Amino acid sequence: MNMKRITQIGLLAVAAFAVVLGACNPSSLTPYTFDASYHMISSPGDYQIAPDCASYGELVVRDHREDTAVIGVRYLEDGGEKYDVGMEGDVEAWLRSAVLGALEQARIEESEGSSHTITVTLDSIVTDEAVYRRAEYDGRVVIRAEVGGGGADWSANKSGFSENYGYAGSAENYRETVNHSLDKALVSMVNDPGFRDALCK
Repeated sequence: MNMKRITQIGLLAVAAFAVVLGACNPSSLTPYTFDASYHMISSPGDYQIAPDCASYGELVVRDHREDTAVIGVRYLEDGGEKYDVGMEGDVEAWLRSAVLGALEQARIEESEGSSHTITVTLDSIVTDEAVYRRAEYDGRVVIRAEVGGGGADWSANKSGFSENYGYAGSAENYRETVNHSLDKALVSMVNDPGFRDALCK
């Protein structure tokens, strides 16, 4: 191989390395928005199986947040401006999918003979993305869970926190973070003895 060819290969390698390095160490950020899309992150073993008597007749989900446009911030770890992060799409459908998944894992079934109503209200979603060469993601979801009807009267606030790591500004990393946070809040709900007892009244 002649020296000219070797020099060309060397220059290409340096250029490629510079591109990779630049992608790994972002110098600036912008606001970011991702779509709400639920898929379960928690392990099936996290959900305790409910007694056979636990059932419900209706499921109601609500998005009770005052600010639905912004859920968090993203910023460079070495300082600078913070930028808003938003989650768009049908958030109530996202919440309903997660609740139905948790109930299914706990073997809590919908029954025409049950007068119980399960109401799950989304109070807050908060995310934090700190960017250096990669990004660290934190997420917290807070819900209000209630069971009413048929003599049952139970309610509790539940929250879930999760951490994630990966490429900056990744919709998949954001979805994993908020989905796992929601899963943890719902695991706490379906495993709560008071919730299960209320569905058996």
